[in-house]
Amino acid sequence: MLNYFINNLPDSFVDGGDILWNGRNAIKAFDIGNTDSLKRIVVKRFKHPNFIQQIGYTVRKHKARKAFENGMELISRGIDTPTPIAFAEYRTNGFIKEAFYICDELVGYTEIRQDIERSDWNRDVIKALAVFFSQLHKAGILHHDLNNTNILYSLKDGEYHFIVIDINRVTFYDSIQSIPMRERIENMTRFTSNYDLFLLFAQEYAKACQIPDSEEWVKSALKQKKRHDRNWDRKKFLLHPNRWFKKR
Repeated sequence: MLNYFINNLPDSFVDGGDILWNGRNAIKAFDIGNTDSLKRIVVKRFKHPNFIQQIGYTVRKHKARKAFENGMELISRGIDTPTPIAFAEYRTNGFIKEAFYICDELVGYTEIRQDIERSDWNRDVIKALAVFFSQLHKAGILHHDLNNTNILYSLKDGEYHFIVIDINRVTFYDSIQSIPMRERIENMTRFTSNYDLFLLFAQEYAKACQIPDSEEWVKSALKQKKRHDRNWDRKKFLLHPNRWFKKR
């Protein structure tokens, strides 16, 4: 049943499924099987590549394949992500025209955004999140898009459990010692713009990683975070299509 579904994905994706997200990429949920063995899966269809990208994908991996391989590697290193099932590439004359990533449905998890974007942000979540980042780095993992929608958690018996999604941009190292400290700090800069929250996070991360001279390290991490945010704001300003036409 699953093989048939994958072989017919371009058509079945358009005609069926429940829409979970519809933007640059599209995500849908599907029920596969019969009433006795029904399985709920999630399918992500990546944006159709332009001609230049099609040429590029003849010599490098498509994001769909990266997501599948990264998912398997994350799980092997003890980091949870929705269980990868398959990736599918559909080619014409050797060029990728469409690509999909298929994984298990994720149930019972909440985006951390709901807990950190309010004025009374959840300190317990932040402390647990800092420990989770330390676990990622100790496993030699840099997920390059750890914003507050790509980290989810569940709370059971007072324990927070985290899971990561959107995993096509991940770098794997042998160990935490192989990851430059600057890269580790940069990896922490995307999930919040609240500096009080980030300060607590950095303090808890330093504690979890047993970083020597942690007070100075936290100051350095906060300084790098502020520099990252200034550069990000400047980039958004320069790329904003209407900025040249705003009234002064």
